[in-house]
Amino acid sequence: MNQPARIVVAAGFALVAVCFATVPVFGARPAKKKIDTAAGISLVAKLCGSEAGAVTLAEYAKHDPLKLFTATRGAEMPNAIDQTNNLHERDKALLLSGKGLTDITGISKLKVEDGGKSVPVTSVRNLHLFLNKNQIAVIPDEIAALKNVVFIYFNHNQLSALPSILTEMDSLVGMYFSANQFTEIPPFVFGMTRLKKLQFSENRIRVLPAEVGNLKELRHLNMSHNQIAVIPDTAARLTRLRVCDLSDNCITALPEAFGQVQIVNQLRVRNNPITSLPAGFATMRATIDITGTKIDPASLSPEMRARISTEKPSGSKDEDKIIVRQPLKNK
Repeated sequence: MNQPARIVVAAGFALVAVCFATVPVFGARPAKKKIDTAAGISLVAKLCGSEAGAVTLAEYAKHDPLKLFTATRGAEMPNAIDQTNNLHERDKALLLSGKGLTDITGISKLKVEDGGKSVPVTSVRNLHLFLNKNQIAVIPDEIAALKNVVFIYFNHNQLSALPSILTEMDSLVGMYFSANQFTEIPPFVFGMTRLKKLQFSENRIRVLPAEVGNLKELRHLNMSHNQIAVIPDTAARLTRLRVCDLSDNCITALPEAFGQVQIVNQLRVRNNPITSLPAGFATMRATIDITGTKIDPASLSPEMRARISTEKPSGSKDEDKIIVRQPLKNK
């Protein structure tokens, strides 16, 4: 019996117990102290609600098979939570999003099912670790043993700090931490110079440090929906950017040096009190989304105006490169 089924059964028994306890038996004297029916109902509600929370990884793994998903051309992602754009042919994914997990202790010692065989999680090459939409507040140091993991996804959790031992994950090239409780990017992150994708959107970050310029391999940087007021000049070192999202912050200006970066697909600065753009952006391939800013398109050069759009340039979405599809919304 899986975890949700056990919870439903337990809730059923609890409800029956409440009902019997509150119905007087024929011929019996009324109880001097009534049983608190509301408390019983509350207990049932808690039991029914616990399916989405208060589950440790160890508990979950005891009762639910940990089958890996293999990325193959034309395959469909088994859930609508996790993104597919980073998956390449034959990559593996451990899908633990939306399981109500609060504690992932033991993650480095898991056995997973890969092609019908039970294997150590540490032995799977090019592994993507999806832990979105849980209740995780701490990432244990043992995660460093997952030297085979290429992307980690912890969007929509309760993280406010990260273990510096993440630097020992030798294959790691992408980290996603949107919608958590960060007030700063942990300084050690800027020493992880292999990173190609970094996402800290929807947090409470006020400062983008100058050290961001160390991450010269970045293709994707998403710092949207924070409280950032200043973009450092060192952003000019991020010369391999394909997408940069700085939307919904407090930015009033971008450094002229940043205009040297020839972003490939899109720069998003929407909903910032910004009034102008660095002149260098007029020659880049990327479009620029200025929705909700104080920029007057009429004040821009014709070349810069041609870059203004909410859509990426034609050819940015190469359908042939998409290996795994998202599930259809009407399913």
